Amino acid sequence: MTLDAILTVGHPLLEQPCDPVQPDDLALEAELALLHRGLAEFQRRQGYGRAIAAPQMGVAKRFICLNLGATPFAVINPEITWRSDGMMEVWDDCLSLPEVVVKVRRHRSISLSYLDEAGRRRDWQRLTPEMSELLQHEIDHLDGILMTQRAIDHQSIRPIGEHASLVGAGRPSHRLSLEAIAEAATHIDPMFLRSPQFDCEPLSARLGCRLTLKLETANPLRSFKGRGADFFVGRVLARGDERPMVCASAGNFGQAMAYVCRKHGRPLTVFASTEANPQKVERMRALGATVHLRGSDFDAAKAAARQHCRAHGGWMVEDGREPEISEGAGSLAVELLASGDLYDAVLVPLGNGALLNGVGRWIKAASPASQVIGVCSRGADAMQASWRQGRVVERDCVATLADGIAVRVPVPEAVEDMRGLVDDIVLVDDETIVRAMRILFHDAGLLTEPAGAVGIAALFNEAPRFAGKSVATVICGSNVTSESAVEWLLTPAVDGP
Repeated sequence: MTLDAILTVGHPLLEQPCDPVQPDDLALEAELALLHRGLAEFQRRQGYGRAIAAPQMGVAKRFICLNLGATPFAVINPEITWRSDGMMEVWDDCLSLPEVVVKVRRHRSISLSYLDEAGRRRDWQRLTPEMSELLQHEIDHLDGILMTQRAIDHQSIRPIGEHASLVGAGRPSHRLSLEAIAEAATHIDPMFLRSPQFDCEPLSARLGCRLTLKLETANPLRSFKGRGADFFVGRVLARGDERPMVCASAGNFGQAMAYVCRKHGRPLTVFASTEANPQKVERMRALGATVHLRGSDFDAAKAAARQHCRAHGGWMVEDGREPEISEGAGSLAVELLASGDLYDAVLVPLGNGALLNGVGRWIKAASPASQVIGVCSRGADAMQASWRQGRVVERDCVATLADGIAVRVPVPEAVEDMRGLVDDIVLVDDETIVRAMRILFHDAGLLTEPAGAVGIAALFNEAPRFAGKSVATVICGSNVTSESAVEWLLTPAVDGP
């Protein structure tokens, strides 16, 4: 494959509308492969380019191939089903006009309906401005329209040498690296990789959707936290950073950090609240951590940990703040999508945000039509309020049995990371969480802690929204005391949702 295969301005095919792809098109598979290779080669040679439309490689059909940095995918027979009233002006580039960049006016957001490469109908709702501009550009190609025809005025066409200052500077970057997430999916401790995932037929029947469970409890920590902790500490050691590490935890993150630090012979100090799950505290100590109990909740323990670092030295490692922790957690999403299943929605427990942001970062690059939905406890809604208001919103107290997601003071970096990755955040109450735990126990044979069941609780609350949809959720932890298990789980499950 060479860049010469991409048609450039002046070729008549670039100014002709394309025909729809037909259901029995036997040539489509080879043509899709051709475009994927062409886009990959252009990206390798030129360092930019996120999408290519079929006519740009001499195929007069309505499909687009994209590579947003994760898994390449295709959009076949796209139709714009909604356009925002708001408009924006952006600098644009094009593989077929390699000598110029052009300022154009686009709708700030659109929604699309299209077919994927398996012929499944997908709905991509309310695109971000960045994706909205990209897809409008590519659909223009399918209609025979070049970006120069969209130029705002004669001063809006500039030489390609200004690409970095005009186009590159205007496109948002993200703190979490897709390359790092892909690396984590193959390099972190195998103990935490390739966790089970399966369609749970009894739960699917009960909830009226096709439900996939991603089970993150079949490891020595009984939670997903080992992914981020292992990737983070591995990167720290590779950099030669010898600072003593301190963290705060409701229990699962502290266990993960203790497990990984013990493996590498590194000391760790953990602060937990006086109300922390005693089983989790015992395990942190058994794994070699020095544990201090301070304050009445997680955020009070975190404040004590910061004070300890100021007084005695040490590196305050915060779950949700360190990008490598979120990137390690994102390896879960690489596995979730590896089988080729594409989900209408993925529901993710939301505490400090490392899991939601890592998963969302990968999904929005590999399957952006999939909705990424965070789930918080109604009694600990600071992260949801922060996401909705676009700023950190603190609460005076929390009141929930889901200690693993009981965040009162959000991490600013985690709130910012959610921008463009999260489609919605929903709240569930404790009664529904316990109900979900019972259903998981009776229908799937799974012991979960409250935070691990909130995705199922959200499906109970909003069953009509997800009816008939393909949905996945993460069972993120199962650290439950025997007393709590008796109280919460050993009750017959109800029949309906």
